[in-house]
Amino acid sequence: MAERLIDEFIEKWLELSLRVRQKDGLDEALHEELIELLGRIKAEWAGQERIPKRLADVFLDMWGALTSCADSYDEDARRTIYVAADHLVFHAREICWS
Repeated sequence: MAERLIDEFIEKWLELSLRVRQKDGLDEALHEELIELLGRIKAEWAGQERIPKRLADVFLDMWGALTSCADSYDEDARRTIYVAADHLVFHAREICWS
């Protein structure tokens, strides 16, 4: 179950990232799905000493991937993307610290 959640998270993360890079803006519904998936992943991996490397790799790149693209948007959209990146990273840290 946990591996399937990670696969789903990575797939949806790549979709969200691609949309932002293509200047389609932030898909709020997809962002919410990612937050929900991170909560489910946290519950599955709670108490583990480590997380899978492939998930850690995504966590390392999430903030930079989104924020580096944000500068090509207007101020309001840029702020929205930065906040979304912060939320994702917050939840990723929760997984790593639990």
